[in-house]
This record gives sequence, C-alpha cells and structure tokens, in this order.
Amino acid sequence: MRLADALEGVAIRETACFDPDLKVDSVTIDSRQAHPGAVFVAVPGFKQDGARFIPAAIAAGSRVIVTAALPADPAPGITYLAVDDVRAAIAPISRNVYGRADERMRMLGVTGTNGKTTVAYFTAEILRAHQRRVGIMGTIGFDIDGEIIETPNTTPEAPLLHSLLRDAANAGVDDVIMEVSSHSLELHRADGIPFAVTMFTNLTEDHLELHGDMERYYAAKRKLFELAPESVAVIDIDGPWGRRLADEREATGSPVLRTSAADPLAGLRAENVRMSILCTEFELVYQDARRPVRLHWLGDYNVRNALTAAGAALSLGYSLDETVAGLEAAKPVTGRLEPIANDDDLAIIIDYAHTTDALAACLRAVRALSDRPITLVHGVLGDRVHALRHEMGVIAAHGADHVIFTEDDLKADTLEGVLADVAPALDAGPATWELIENRWDAIGAGVERARRGDILVIAGKGHERQLILGDGAGVIYLNEHDAVAEALAGRDPRALDPRG
Repeated sequence: MRLADALEGVAIRETACFDPDLKVDSVTIDSRQAHPGAVFVAVPGFKQDGARFIPAAIAAGSRVIVTAALPADPAPGITYLAVDDVRAAIAPISRNVYGRADERMRMLGVTGTNGKTTVAYFTAEILRAHQRRVGIMGTIGFDIDGEIIETPNTTPEAPLLHSLLRDAANAGVDDVIMEVSSHSLELHRADGIPFAVTMFTNLTEDHLELHGDMERYYAAKRKLFELAPESVAVIDIDGPWGRRLADEREATGSPVLRTSAADPLAGLRAENVRMSILCTEFELVYQDARRPVRLHWLGDYNVRNALTAAGAALSLGYSLDETVAGLEAAKPVTGRLEPIANDDDLAIIIDYAHTTDALAACLRAVRALSDRPITLVHGVLGDRVHALRHEMGVIAAHGADHVIFTEDDLKADTLEGVLADVAPALDAGPATWELIENRWDAIGAGVERARRGDILVIAGKGHERQLILGDGAGVIYLNEHDAVAEALAGRDPRALDPRG
C-alpha cells in the first residue's frame, strides 16, 4: 500500500522527508517488531516514551515514523509524520494498512463491567444457527469456530486488532463480536470500527485504579456508543448507569432497545423466571409476543445476559423464534458459572467472578439453586483499590458459608498486603473462613468440603490459564479444571503447581 493511502483520514500536523509513494505493509508500536515496510508509531506510554525507540525501529528497517514531534535532526531517507494525538492516529492507520477488513464483516460491540463474554457467546450461538461464521474477540482471545488465538488484551492494540480482522475476513468470517473494554476505548483502539450493534451490560465498581472514579469509568464505556451513533444500542436498564445511558442515547436520536428482567415497560424483557440446578427458564417478551426460553446456563444474571444477546439478534432482523432457538442451543462458556461434571455427583462450580458485582451475583445465583452450604475458594486481585478489596471480603463473608481465602493475581502486591484489607471483612461476617496461601492446596481443601455435602464455588480465575505472582515474581501456569480433576481422583493438586 502507498503511504499516502495508509494515511487517509489521519490529521498530520507536519512532516519531514515525506514520500507519499513509500510502500508500507504493517503497523507496529513495538520497535522489536519493526521491519522494512512497517510504520512505527512512537507512542507516549505509561512508563516509557516510544520516541526513545525510534532509532531501534529505524535500525530494524522502518522508514515511516509517526511521532508527537519531529526530531531536530531527521535521519536521511526516513519519513517522519508529526500528529497531535499519537494514540488516536494508530487505529485509522492500522485500519487502512490492513484493508479495512471491518467493512467486509458485520461488527458487533459489547461493553460493560461484567457479562461481556457471556453476551458474546449467546449472540454468536444465535448467529451460527443461521449458518453465519462468527469470530468472538475478547477476554479469552480471538475465538473462530473454537480455535482460539491468544491476545494480550481483551481488546488488542489497533495494529494487532486490525491484522486479526483482516485474517478473519480472508478466512470467510461473517460476523465479529467484540468485547470492548473501557481501557481500549480510552486509548482509541476501537476508533473507526463500523459497529452495526452496540451493547451495554452493566457498570459496577472496577478498574477505578485506571479511571479514578465511576463518572470517568462510565464516560469511557459511553465512548463505544459515541463511536457508532447510528448503530442500534441494546442497553440493559436494570442498573442506574444503563438507564442513564439509554436516556442519553435516545436524547441524541440514536436507536435504543432497552432490555430488563425487572422493568415491565422495557422493549425486551424477561418474566416468570425460574431457576434450578439444571437450567434457567423464563418467558421472553418482545413487543406483543412472548416465548418460553430454557437456558443451559445458571444464574439470574445470565437471564439479563441472554436478553442483551437477544436484543442484538432482533436488531439485526432475526425473528423471535430464531432468537429463542439460538439462546436455547447455547452451551455455558468455560469458567462462567460452569458446573464441573464428575462421577461423584459433587456440586462444583468454577466462575470467573473477580469483581464485587460479579462475585455477589455468582453467590446469589448459587444460593438460589440450593439450600446446601456454600464453600467459596477465592482471592482478591493485587491491583484493586483498598476499599474494593474490603468489599470483596464483605461479599464473600455474607454470600458463602465457608471461605477459603487464597492467592490470586497479586502483581506488584503481596498476599499479606491484600489480606490486610480483606481479613477484617471476613472476620466481621457470618461465614467461617481460613487462609490457604497456595491456590492448588485451597482447591484441594474445597473439593474435600464438597465431598461432605457443600456446594464448592471456585471464583476469580475461570477460563484463565495463568497466575501472576506477587512482588513482580513472574507468571506461572494454572488450570483450575485440572486441579479439580486431580483432587477428584484422590491425588494432590499441589503437584500441578509449577513452583513445586
């Protein structure tokens, strides 16, 4: 591609040695991936300024540099492009270089604190029932027909995002459902994507270490709908932020479909919800029609997730019967309130719940399914603000009967530091609790309690396959499903701990 074509829609402030006919074939923000044909974007980072790595990118062969300011002494034969907002320039350049693949597929975006992955899989099942080939980009990576390409972020940086979309379009993918994180929206990663449908699940206290307060967190989420004002916005209004978003979008004239499991005036709603250990049933009401729905998924919040997915399908023109058939065919996502099948008929559930709202919803859902005692194995992330750590302890102590507190992704923190915030809440609650520092040991202890009749809930990691150690000690492999299997077989799951 000619450089001039790659820069379509990008506001260039000034240039040095500009050659519009230079051939470019990729975009990178990492000088280690630079090569001849690669546009290197020198991003002012959180820890280091990408401008420091311009010489390394040039040495690796890049001949086009996007930067915040032109160098005082430009290297000969190198095209420099100065822009006012380097971050905002990455997405349009990447879209252009990788062929605007998002225009060759139908794009759906979903944002919110919790439920994004579940909504994406519900929606995908409806679309696949109509012979659509669907890709899901999000927390678990980029899933195309069960083949998962690992990605470093829920919403990858724009160069990787658009290269993946190009590959998906070339492979015949019809629809892509993207989980769009607040962080990615703040950093312009999804700019320019022509979303046909945008979805909002909920907003609860999380990521405040990034956004500072709930108002700014909400403003970041709202950007998805501002990026695609003509898309149908499917919004769960069972929370105050969803109701506010729906009001604001309607005030701009954008099309909105309100969904609710509680509001009888919502355009799409659930009534007569019934739950058991085997399934969740409800009536789906849309306009003047209603249909019975039987989900394989557990939990009242998955009714709301199903409504959001149904709203997306209906907005795309699928009938109510087609939408219901897709919902009923959907199988639970790994690590999302997932019952673990076993020969001993023990009640063991693995769930990704790692935020206050998600943990509360998980425990509430399990409590509604049975009157048996609940044992909860969980930890708290090391990068959460102190008040949220304490709140996690409050929720655990009031939602479970026995808590086994253990390690989670500690990052720069320590287990002792996290426990200082959580332990007072556990002490003050009605549940009994114990500390088992090693997560594999904690799972083993939980399985033993399940043998005595408890429902075991293992929360926090879900589908994830790594554990980030404290004090910057690195990352190790963790598969909780394997750990449970070892304990069920009478073996010590601690043997799976890479630390020995």
